[in-house]
Amino acid sequence: MPLHETWMYAETAYHLHPFFEDFEFLTYPFLGAIGRLPSWFLMAYFFVAYLGVVRKKEWPHFFRFHVVMGMLLEIALQVIGTVSRWMPLAVYWGKVGMHFWTAVAFAYLFTVLECMRCALGGMYADIPFVCDAAYIQIPYD
Repeated sequence: MPLHETWMYAETAYHLHPFFEDFEFLTYPFLGAIGRLPSWFLMAYFFVAYLGVVRKKEWPHFFRFHVVMGMLLEIALQVIGTVSRWMPLAVYWGKVGMHFWTAVAFAYLFTVLECMRCALGGMYADIPFVCDAAYIQIPYD
């Protein structure tokens, strides 16, 4: 999920709409399916993933860690998006907003890709602050 949200922000920030039109068939069916889901589904998905995977000791620690990392990264991007909508439109849609979203999309995209690389490589992603929050959520007992 964090990668798809990053894809949407990066597409807007980098003005990549003309380039990505050739690849719409890869991304938009998934995003369209998410858009057709009921409004409560993403909240239910979050609770099922958190209570059913992260808090259950039956799942391996490595898997639980990466699930909670994905959830935390998704929440961080949603918070940034919500807070930025409170800014004046001259800042949000202006030149400052364009540079801000470009920087956020660039940093966030490479953070998500680093987490995916670590997960596929069998390593724990060491992202400052986020990995500490992930370790706090996972019970060791």
